[in-house]
Amino acid sequence: MFKKDRPYQNIESIIAAGVEIKGDVAAQGSIRVDGAVEGKLNLKGDLVLGEKAHIKGEIRVNNIILAGKVEGTVHAGGRLEITSTGQMNGDIICSSISIEEGGILQGSSRMSMNKEKSEVFVNKRTQRQDSEKG
Repeated sequence: MFKKDRPYQNIESIIAAGVEIKGDVAAQGSIRVDGAVEGKLNLKGDLVLGEKAHIKGEIRVNNIILAGKVEGTVHAGGRLEITSTGQMNGDIICSSISIEEGGILQGSSRMSMNKEKSEVFVNKRTQRQDSEKG
């Protein structure tokens, strides 16, 4: 499923199959999810979602490989990759995107020219949304 040239090799934490988290998850490093998370994921590193993974909520990461299912919004400063088993139901903001044959994207995508522009866009959008709420 994963090629060696991908930058997803420094996984520091795993949410195993059978584990369900309801609430926000924040981490300085990279995480692999094989279980379920309902809430926000805010990672400074990368996110790898296994085939059985299910995320419902907002995701903010550097890079993401999606082999499971996401319902929500994904903000990736770098690359978003949907594998042949991946299902993305929601909006995407990223620098680059790859969808393998069989992968599903139901929603909209917005791409920027490079990582820095993507991060600036994501931060401005977040600030605007926060100001509209408050």
